Amino acid sequence: MSLKAKLKRIEVHMKQETKPVIEQHEANHSTSKSWASLATVAHTFDEHVCYIREVRHSLDTQYGFKTFRTYRDDLMQWDNQSFSHPLSSRSVPINKLIFFDTETTGLSAGAGTQMFLLGFACFEEHEVVVRQYLLPSPDAESALYHFFLKDVGQLEHLVSFNGKAFDWPRLKTRHAYLRETVPQLPQFGHFDLLHSARRLWKNELPSCKLSILEEEKLGIRRDENTPSHLVPLFYFDFVREQDPALIASVFEHHEQDVLSLIALYAQITETVIKWEERTSLNERLELAKWHQLNGELEMATTMLTSSIHHLQEQGSAKAEAYFYRGYIFKKKKLYKQAIEDFKEALKVDTFRFKSAIELALMYEHYLKDFAKACTYANQALSFATVEKERLQALKRIHRLKRK
Repeated sequence: MSLKAKLKRIEVHMKQETKPVIEQHEANHSTSKSWASLATVAHTFDEHVCYIREVRHSLDTQYGFKTFRTYRDDLMQWDNQSFSHPLSSRSVPINKLIFFDTETTGLSAGAGTQMFLLGFACFEEHEVVVRQYLLPSPDAESALYHFFLKDVGQLEHLVSFNGKAFDWPRLKTRHAYLRETVPQLPQFGHFDLLHSARRLWKNELPSCKLSILEEEKLGIRRDENTPSHLVPLFYFDFVREQDPALIASVFEHHEQDVLSLIALYAQITETVIKWEERTSLNERLELAKWHQLNGELEMATTMLTSSIHHLQEQGSAKAEAYFYRGYIFKKKKLYKQAIEDFKEALKVDTFRFKSAIELALMYEHYLKDFAKACTYANQALSFATVEKERLQALKRIHRLKRK
């Protein structure tokens, strides 16, 4: 073969080898443009990539019933409240709150479940900022946690939805495996809005899922077509194809989750602080019980008294208000008022057994009138509907007979 022919053959092979490189360069350029269209940038740590998306919303943006500016002002009302409350952010600057949520490949705590998207919203001077951290492959966790923890280190308090039981414990578990290579896990305070929503609305709404709360309490309608149970499937497709278009709807779904936490926290804050003008009777009753549990007895008494005055008919709700106010009076050693309230609650089936037991206890221990105590203990026995109640009443009756 001549030298000329050999050179031509080499030239053909060189063209074949360089063609894929050109195509790969074009593909990388196209992918970079796709990430840019999602406001997402690749960041590298420890030779692994984490994709970080940042979106900013003006404080005057309408979200649900209100703007973010109004939500911010609602939350700042905690600064002016003297009573204590589990959701009070009185000592926490508004720009130190982190509205936090995650997306995972499943809801179990098993080894096969992985957190692939961490994100939060926070207030800055003129905007609400949403930052999301995407895990592009299972081996890139060190990059994911490095950049997330680096950014949240200056914040102080988590606001989540079921984060105490689900998101944060799983994040702490994964961090334990990576703690030698990533920043230290901050010691956050934590407001979990799921428990607060259940306390206020579990008897009113069919469910306290975030999507239900958005529609029923926040005026938020989801336009995207990515239900929560499909999110892991979209992520698995993305891991396999590495196509940014496959994860776009997941970003949007998660963004709405963290923004809704702002609206929900503000709504619950309004309900707690402006209860006289913003609450239904059912909400007022639940708030009163909440304050009672927190030791704010004066506030609870005021709310229960208000509920009693506004409830015209002697129904279950009014009996409940009488019962819990009677319980507070007993705790404050106002026995006469307590007995009057328990007797009112005794008139309604729902609280007959509990009220009779309380009356028997008060006459026995505080007023030392064993005859009346025995009368109410026997009434309690007649009102018992389950074996546990029957045994409780019998035990009290036997003790009174011995006395």
